[in-house]
Amino acid sequence: MKKTTVITIAALAASSTFAMADFEANYVGLTGAGTVHINNGGLIDQDFAAGHLEFAYTNSMADGGERGAGQFESGSFNTFCIELQNVRNGARVYDVTNISDGPNPSPGAGGPAYDAADQAEVHAIIAAAIRLGWINGDLSAASATNHQLAGIQGQIWVAVLDNSVVTGNGQVGTEMLALQAEIAMDPTAGVAGLRAMLNADSQDQLFIVPLPTAAFAGLMTLGGLAGFSRIRRR
Repeated sequence: MKKTTVITIAALAASSTFAMADFEANYVGLTGAGTVHINNGGLIDQDFAAGHLEFAYTNSMADGGERGAGQFESGSFNTFCIELQNVRNGARVYDVTNISDGPNPSPGAGGPAYDAADQAEVHAIIAAAIRLGWINGDLSAASATNHQLAGIQGQIWVAVLDNSVVTGNGQVGTEMLALQAEIAMDPTAGVAGLRAMLNADSQDQLFIVPLPTAAFAGLMTLGGLAGFSRIRRR
């Protein structure tokens, strides 16, 4: 059964603007790790650790309105990366914006800047993972195994690294194929509140805008996202 957090791309297109906001967080670590190989024909040809990343709000901003429902009720949250730049330790201020505004800096290693088609693909990936029961609508883990978490990450890299060949190693590849089959069931699905958290000095991540709070209420009006079918550029 589809969860209520999963909605269609057409519904996401109802509003065309949203307010910018930012918050400060620390990188905590990677869980559910597997390996994914990325080859872009020259610059990159190597394995990358793939899985679920954990961040924690800093004490200086944790009570400033950033927390919402679900995993955001506590001081930490999980996400997936949308960039190959190394994640940096220490407090960083992240801008919350559309996935199509990434990566920061642009272009990132492995391909060109992102666009609306990349954004739609990432929505479909996360929606499929939610339907499979691997993750929850706030990106926290549900029933996902380590290999499934790595498979979600690998499939996200497939979507955003347009000039690269992305393959999961071992069981991770099997889970990526299972996720691809689920994506094909509803390739225009979307996820409510799915955005990007960007920082020029650290790895960009996916972010689910929490339920309205003082800091994020304006973000709940959704950015323009066309309801179109993805045409592969690879």
